[in-house]
Amino acid sequence: MSENEFYIVRGAQMVCSCGSHKRRINLPESHGSYVNDKPMMNEGDYLFHVNVPHFGICTSPLNPSGETIYLIAENGQTISGKPCCPLQMGKWMQAKENAIVDGKPALTTVSRLVCGYQNNKGEQGSGDQQDKEGITFITNGQQDT
Repeated sequence: MSENEFYIVRGAQMVCSCGSHKRRINLPESHGSYVNDKPMMNEGDYLFHVNVPHFGICTSPLNPSGETIYLIAENGQTISGKPCCPLQMGKWMQAKENAIVDGKPALTTVSRLVCGYQNNKGEQGSGDQQDKEGITFITNGQQDT
């Protein structure tokens, strides 16, 4: 594992490339593996509204909602737009295959989840913009991983 890659635990912050708000990953019941006394996540922890919450307002042109919601942004301003209602497309990509948590590969800070309303539909990129699309973990050196 590289020095900038960390295991993901319950409560790690996530961001969606189409969402307005940061959120935290949830794990209703521990898999029994821990890092610094915090439960580790695996590639099977991808269920929207169970493990992955909504991300506020969705900016994807593919989001079919006709509804408009109003939220307070992180900067305190009122923002409006379509509600984020993630469309599940499958399990986390780029999980750590050689670190097994409850029979499945562990999530790390390089793992990524794609929503059906995002343009790239899960293709893995090679360092360009599509590597930044999807639901990813926030890495700033202070992350709870």
